[in-house]
Amino acid sequence: METTTNSRNQNIELGKVSWLRDYEEALGQSQLTNKPVLLFFQEIPGCATCVNYGRDVLSHPLMVEFIENEFIPLAIFNNRPGKDSAILALYNEPSWNNPVAHFVDGKGKDIIPKLANNYQPLSMYNKLVEALTKLGRPIPKYALLLGDDLKMKYGNLKTTIYETPCFWSGETTLAMHPAVRYTEAGKIGIAEVVKVYFDNSQASLEQLNNFATEEGFFQIENHEHYKVDKSPQYYISKSAFRSLPLSKAQRAKINVAIPYKELPTEYLSPKQSVLYQNILNGVSSSSSNGSYEEDIENSWNWNF
Repeated sequence: METTTNSRNQNIELGKVSWLRDYEEALGQSQLTNKPVLLFFQEIPGCATCVNYGRDVLSHPLMVEFIENEFIPLAIFNNRPGKDSAILALYNEPSWNNPVAHFVDGKGKDIIPKLANNYQPLSMYNKLVEALTKLGRPIPKYALLLGDDLKMKYGNLKTTIYETPCFWSGETTLAMHPAVRYTEAGKIGIAEVVKVYFDNSQASLEQLNNFATEEGFFQIENHEHYKVDKSPQYYISKSAFRSLPLSKAQRAKINVAIPYKELPTEYLSPKQSVLYQNILNGVSSSSSNGSYEEDIENSWNWNF
């Protein structure tokens, strides 16, 4: 049995995560690092559910970093004899089954209930957060923003549009509301507008409208002819961050941090931080890294 999978050349069912394949080795690393083990039971090769899980849940660049940085990833193939079969029996998991994830400590004991019969990216993300929270371990800022990105992608956030005197300043002002997760400059006709994604569990549309009105913005109900500006997140577009692959939630935070002289790099993942330093040092260019405007899931360079 190989010790570690090669994320650049492995079954799609495993996503882009580099997995350990030896149970005792994973527990040993957990004890040394005090990181929990993500014990992932998967069918290799697997059915459509298994393939989709690898592609949809385990291939987002920031999800992959979150797992690899904060956990010890261990993959157990549920349709193989030998060591895999023994670990399957140890956790009373059936063979030839859909994906199941346990979150265990260095002694192999479950920290929280397992994730089973649920194949949504947000469900895995929430379990990862739950496990770290249970252990009292902090959640990195890039990982917290990943949760907002997943909510945005899967329709868990509400949207609205406001007319603003200047959409570039409007997108930063609206992004500072605590319920707003992403803002985007655009136009409807000749009007400069800002599209807003917000969490309605944190604020109602009425409360957001009141905030916008106080800032001199006006809600637009007809969004039919909305077009995004050629330079959304204006302050990013004028900085070195423009050459980084960024998620939407990261873009919103960084676009505010730049003009307000905060620390925009605190929202980057470790790999993004290295890429950013390479850009500043002239080691890499936008052509090799992509652009902040592109979908990070499409623009991410997996050879980095």
